[in-house]
Amino acid sequence: MKILLCSDLSNKIPKIPEASKNICDFVLLAGDITIGARSLQRTISVFEKLSEAFPDPLPVFLIPGNHDLPLIATTPEFFPKNFVQMHNKSSIFRINGFEKEIHLIGFGGSTPIPGFPVREPGPNYFTFEPDEIYNSLNTLFKEKGFFSEDYFKILFVHEPPYNTLLDITYHKEHVGSKAIRRLIEDYQPNIAVSGHIHESRAVDQIGQTIIVNAGEAKYNNYAIINIKEKPNKKLPEIDVKLYSQ
Repeated sequence: MKILLCSDLSNKIPKIPEASKNICDFVLLAGDITIGARSLQRTISVFEKLSEAFPDPLPVFLIPGNHDLPLIATTPEFFPKNFVQMHNKSSIFRINGFEKEIHLIGFGGSTPIPGFPVREPGPNYFTFEPDEIYNSLNTLFKEKGFFSEDYFKILFVHEPPYNTLLDITYHKEHVGSKAIRRLIEDYQPNIAVSGHIHESRAVDQIGQTIIVNAGEAKYNNYAIINIKEKPNKKLPEIDVKLYSQ
């Protein structure tokens, strides 16, 4: 099974080779999709272009980032039919050729960035306090038997976990989410994917969980996550490649 991960598109359509898209089973768009597209019409235009870049029947799961219109956290009529909104949701589905079912848990936005108004256009347009992030995701984790070994488990968030290679700013400060880190430590999904910190494009690990920030898709950064099930082994082999065009 192969997953294509993009985040922080900022109203741009990343240049990803068709060969890379064609080998992937589904796409994860990890937020900040429509920066600069604050009117409804411009937002619709972005999704029309995304539909051309990731056409049906390729499944595309998405969450809003902190800059995105809150409208994206719903399922508006202009969403392409192969796009699935995953904020504060979980989904269980199958991929042909992969034995385990996929259990995907999503939560968009981020904690508020100090110094900016909340729930207004800008970096705090779609934000949540740490307790709300933790409680919402904790509820999702407890549903549908998340600890079952029958599932390959993916945490799909915009904000990366705290104190990792994924959350380091240009000023060398760790600014990720302590709530998300705690959830990863407690529940140990197979992988956790994020974005948000543009300069912290990396792969890291918390316990047995592989964590990935693919970097800014605005500048054609993306990741392909290759998961191979191994006979008689509980944990699959996970290989992550970071790309830049």
